[in-house]
Amino acid sequence: MMVTITEESLIKRLATGGLIDADLSAGDNLSAEAIRRLACNAGIIPVVLGGKGEILDLGRTRRLFSPAQRKAMALRDKTCRGEGCTVPAPWCEVHHLKPWSQGGKTDIAHGIHGCNHHHHLLHDPNYTHEILPNGDIRFHRRR
Repeated sequence: MMVTITEESLIKRLATGGLIDADLSAGDNLSAEAIRRLACNAGIIPVVLGGKGEILDLGRTRRLFSPAQRKAMALRDKTCRGEGCTVPAPWCEVHHLKPWSQGGKTDIAHGIHGCNHHHHLLHDPNYTHEILPNGDIRFHRRR
């Protein structure tokens, strides 16, 4: 699946993007935040458009962690890395510490487990987070 969104919308978290299905027809619109969240867990290729609709960037298709990488991170993390969370790693989602859309690497040093709740907080603009010395993530609500 390909998702189109303007560069300005992607950067500023504004407006919406459209889904492009197999026959290349435009589908429903999604918010920039929803596109980011979907792209974090699915094989979506982001297509960034300029002001005149020209393609500025066609995303990389190798953005998901491999099964071997997921196993290695599960052995390392054991649980969700949200501070105090005990959800087992196999029940979690893997998150890029530096967003993939911003050049984040798909390797075990740059991935972390988050339960559904904490993974959503990582994408929520109402929260900031810090990585603690032990590798856990502490969340702070923005004021």
